[in-house]
Amino acid sequence: MKKLIAIITIALFAFSFQAEAQNCNQGKKLAEKTWEKWGPWKPNIQLIPFKAEVQKIKNVWNWIAANGGATIGPRFLEIDGGNETGSITGQTKSTFVTPPSFDNKVELTINKYDGKAKTGVVICVQGRDGVTTQKATYEFPNDKNGKVKKFTLNNVRGKIIIVAMRNKSVGNKFKYRINAKKK
Repeated sequence: MKKLIAIITIALFAFSFQAEAQNCNQGKKLAEKTWEKWGPWKPNIQLIPFKAEVQKIKNVWNWIAANGGATIGPRFLEIDGGNETGSITGQTKSTFVTPPSFDNKVELTINKYDGKAKTGVVICVQGRDGVTTQKATYEFPNDKNGKVKKFTLNNVRGKIIIVAMRNKSVGNKFKYRINAKKK
């Protein structure tokens, strides 16, 4: 009986640890939908029509989320598109997905400007082949002081960038600004 209890305890611990793990799975689905729309990445895609199409997709996605037609999920983050802002409350997450990058190097900035929640960040990229690779992780500490963290992502041309942030506090908020710029 003690062995059975020990096995169950270990299994429950492993399950709870797995559920707590930070990952890019939510953004991966939106990245796959983007690849379905665009097909293979071609370096000669013209930037202006591409950005116009991305804006259409972004507008439709935001309209659906705002009108309750879908569970709020990942949001688009346009490279060189300015700041996106948000707030992550007790043990929830926020995910951003960029269109495929035209540049090989992108600087991603996350500014924690209010709240004191400990918040984990994972940054991944996904190529047209569907392979998702983790590029960086970071954890904002549980404190009230504002923090700015910059990530320089290399070798991202033709890849979608996924940023997943998870609040690890029960009762605290994490208010942020996020942007991505070509470097």
